[in-house]
Amino acid sequence: MKIVDIETIALTIPHPEGHVWLKGEISSSGWDLLIVRVHTDEGISGIGEAYHLKNPHAVISTIEHSLKPLLIGQDPFDTEQLWAKMFTRTVQLGSAAIAGMAGIDAALWDIKGKALNQPVYKLLGGASMMEIPLYTGGHVLGWQPLDKLDKLVEEAHRYVDIGYKALKMRGGRGLPSRGDVESARALRKAFPKIDLLVDVNSEYGSYRASERMARELEEIDLYWLEDPFRFTIHYHNEETARLSRESKIPIATGGNVYGRFSIKRIIEHGGVDYVMANVSKAGGISEVRKIISLVETWNLKYSPHCDGGLNAMANFHLFASAPPHVTAGVYHEFDPVYPYDQLLTHPPEIRDGKAVLSDRPGLGTDLLDGIEKKFPFGNTTWFIHQDEKLRRAS
Repeated sequence: MKIVDIETIALTIPHPEGHVWLKGEISSSGWDLLIVRVHTDEGISGIGEAYHLKNPHAVISTIEHSLKPLLIGQDPFDTEQLWAKMFTRTVQLGSAAIAGMAGIDAALWDIKGKALNQPVYKLLGGASMMEIPLYTGGHVLGWQPLDKLDKLVEEAHRYVDIGYKALKMRGGRGLPSRGDVESARALRKAFPKIDLLVDVNSEYGSYRASERMARELEEIDLYWLEDPFRFTIHYHNEETARLSRESKIPIATGGNVYGRFSIKRIIEHGGVDYVMANVSKAGGISEVRKIISLVETWNLKYSPHCDGGLNAMANFHLFASAPPHVTAGVYHEFDPVYPYDQLLTHPPEIRDGKAVLSDRPGLGTDLLDGIEKKFPFGNTTWFIHQDEKLRRAS
């Protein structure tokens, strides 16, 4: 079997009608999705997601001009060797290369599973679970003004009522704003037994500001506090590890990691409680396997960042096949409003707040026909909202 072509498909998928999601500095009106499809001479094709970097044309160009020429004519089963070849030849291209490699690598694993008539988790060594506990993440539970926190609680009720046991709200309003604290309090009051997570989206800024917010939030009994520092993982390894040591709230980071080397650096500085490698950002299935090995070696926990798209399918297989002690008591992120049924032949099956692991070959799904016409790429999804009252939340 040989690789004969690599195709990229950029999509823009609008939020469902009436769904509004605001957060921090940059908000969104939908989801951008960059799909990579690898074709072989035996008629088997695989699909994966390359993170769009909010600039999919940069990733598409990297795939087309730098990665694709390396792989035409190669055996798709040689995932380790092909990953090393791609990395060596594009190491100076940074995150665009890693994101492109991620989509290609996931597609290669999909091909292997389809060719062998096995689900990817079997190729990874088997699963410790067939149902994956989820928390609501992605484009939900965004900012609300202090006088409209009932809307935040109302939205959360929709997810709790269908079985979710954990909720992630969007934070980022540090003191003197009361936005994050009062939003978390409102959710905790409404759902005293639900696990509550706060994603700061790198908005608190300095160590002192993050430490103050961690102290303010202690009484609310959070499951974790995620990405407090601006450009958290790349520029604040020492501060993130220090906050993890000193805070009573568990710290999570890694959703914006581009390869195992960033994880290596934060572990060297002391690590965090939860490592959130996302298969579409961190180099694909082959690379996230290595990140999981680092997590296991340093006795940390692994919880995939997963904000919709095909990365959910690959992340499910990785999470289920990870050593059980690194996922014990851990949730997997899932966006409950993402329209999987409009993209995939076999969308994720969610049952009582858990994802049912697919036994179908490969990643367990294919693309529906016509999605390029239904969801043409628009390059208008991400925006900086100007609601200063909401940003102050006071």
